[in-house]
Amino acid sequence: MRHKIDRRKLGLPSDQRMALLTNLTRQFIRHGFVHTTEGRAKELRRLVEKMITLAKDDTVNARRIARKTLVGHSSSTPKPTKMLAGKSDIEKLEILKTRSLINGEDLVKHLFDHVAPRFKDRPGGYTRLTKTGVRRGDAAITAILELVD
Repeated sequence: MRHKIDRRKLGLPSDQRMALLTNLTRQFIRHGFVHTTEGRAKELRRLVEKMITLAKDDTVNARRIARKTLVGHSSSTPKPTKMLAGKSDIEKLEILKTRSLINGEDLVKHLFDHVAPRFKDRPGGYTRLTKTGVRRGDAAITAILELVD
């Protein structure tokens, strides 16, 4: 029996599990959906729903709490101004199309300015989990977790 066990271990040590879920959370906030295994998606749903509920209350403290999860060590990624410096407008557009520049503080801003206001009047249930079949290599059940319109 699984009494008083409220999280999935996903077959990983705790540090790897937290890193996996942090990266999945960042991807979900950035793109609005994630395609992964069913167990990971169910565990991710818990974290993302809490993050969106937190972001609905747009305060400095809420931004600090969200920043702990979303920013991490993203300072090692190249800054957009350095990547785009000296490029023509067409080259800049191609770089922006192929690479998502929403990282770190921009991701927190994206969560509070674009994602959370969509659900201002909704009391919960911001995500939809849709099973998509089995993965070819190991027959793991896959699913898509996406934001509800």
